[in-house]
Amino acid sequence: MFAKTRIALIVAVLGIAVAPSAMAAPKDFCKLYAKVAVNQSNSANVLQLGCFGFRWHNWYDGHYQWCRSASTESARAEALVRHRALAGGQC
Repeated sequence: MFAKTRIALIVAVLGIAVAPSAMAAPKDFCKLYAKVAVNQSNSANVLQLGCFGFRWHNWYDGHYQWCRSASTESARAEALVRHRALAGGQC
């Protein structure tokens, strides 16, 4: 349960860290995004949910580079999808 609470807190921080933008997400935001994405992927593995695909890999650089090419809003949405999947116990 601690992991889910921690993930929820991080997702909330992502939500208020940077104002929405149609431009590429800022570097500092993407560093946090990638860290959260890897933690979410690892949590899915620990919970044995069988999550796979681009959303669920644990490669920090891949998540970071994707975030830098996406809008802040898109990155927030992606983190929220992973959060909801973990909270619901399925991908």
